Amino acid sequence: MKIAFPALMVSLLVTALNVFAVEKHECGYCHLTSDKTNKMRLKATLAELCIECHSDRSGPNEHKVGIAPPKGVAELPFDKDGLLTCVTCHDPHEKSGYPKLLRVKPSELCLKCHFR
Repeated sequence: MKIAFPALMVSLLVTALNVFAVEKHECGYCHLTSDKTNKMRLKATLAELCIECHSDRSGPNEHKVGIAPPKGVAELPFDKDGLLTCVTCHDPHEKSGYPKLLRVKPSELCLKCHFR
């Protein structure tokens, strides 16, 4: 038995698959794939990689990066100098399952640094 999908359903499915494909990148999108050290080095700084796709997130009303977190915040990842980056709050590898690639529950994330 064949199931016929209306044209609108097919169109929506194709659109959803295309959006999904754009949002999911292969490792080589951010990482050097020919790095012989197997350390998965980034092609650019974190800020440069994030802004490449999220240029609308660099305005004065956006959360600052490159600043030191409050003392005592150790659960989140910071850069090699101990400063905030986009991946301090967002996990580009989507391990948590929270919206907007957040590392922890949205209701808990801001409280990691603020209102301590």
